[in-house]
Amino acid sequence: MARFIGIDTSCYTTSVAVYDSQQGLVAEERTVLKVKQGHRGLSQSEMVYQHVRNLPELFHKIGNEIHSISGIGVSAFPRRRADSYMPAFLVGKGAGEMLSQTLHVPLYLFSHQENHAMAAMRNRPEIWNIPFYMMHLSGGTQDVLSVTWEAENMHFKNVMTSMDITAGQLIDRVGVALGLPFPAGKHVEVLAKGADNPCQFPVARVKNAFSFSGVETSVQKCIREGNQSSENVAAGVLQAIGRALKKELLSYPFESGRTMIAVGGVMSNTYLRHIVIEIGRKKGLTVLFADPVYSSDNASGNAFGAFMRYSHEKGNSQ
Repeated sequence: MARFIGIDTSCYTTSVAVYDSQQGLVAEERTVLKVKQGHRGLSQSEMVYQHVRNLPELFHKIGNEIHSISGIGVSAFPRRRADSYMPAFLVGKGAGEMLSQTLHVPLYLFSHQENHAMAAMRNRPEIWNIPFYMMHLSGGTQDVLSVTWEAENMHFKNVMTSMDITAGQLIDRVGVALGLPFPAGKHVEVLAKGADNPCQFPVARVKNAFSFSGVETSVQKCIREGNQSSENVAAGVLQAIGRALKKELLSYPFESGRTMIAVGGVMSNTYLRHIVIEIGRKKGLTVLFADPVYSSDNASGNAFGAFMRYSHEKGNSQ
């Protein structure tokens, strides 16, 4: 038996996890960073401060599962690019380095984006080292990527991204304007279920890209005018995102037969999951989600990724 620790200190969540080579995921804990009511985010210094406070508490919670550790996986940067850097991730990286040195086990550095992909791949480990598409929709990211492999590392090629704000930012900004807590995703989803006549917000068409700034302008104007219920506004926002996904993804020449991994906090939304499944069916893609609870930020992907890297390296050395 071998166990692997995962750590992720993203913009709005502190996360740890333990993956067992025989039992799978045996522990996972996370704490959403605190954002003042009415605010739409945190500074990097505020993120770092809260991560430093949260990590010891989370490790205490999973303490009974920390034994027989053979490797550590950590999100060291947002994306696997030379220009991708955020101080928040240094908290998790530093904790991973200390654990690696103390326990004398290897440290595997992943990107936050890879952590999301691997959270979904836990359900289908056989696609490790096989090319796939990935759609990452979260508060700060709106990427559609073609993913290939170089040895054991993922190589990302951008297929499309956002021209302005992301779907996650749209949801959060509208949520705050409606008086909901930040991050607002799950609250907007619950609110939308009470709609009886969803608002119709216009969606811009940009080839191989997304644009939601115009949608936000229309929504904020609608909220100020006060002629629509919050439920109809929330449902209208989700439907606008769904129409944008259909417009762009259905027109792109995806390679039929590949898996499409759809992850990020936005992809925990049930309505949008159904939209993506429909798109995948029409494009000949097998859509793979992380379980809803692991679609938003968490460290389970890093723990699983450490297990996969360790297993492959051990197998290649024999």
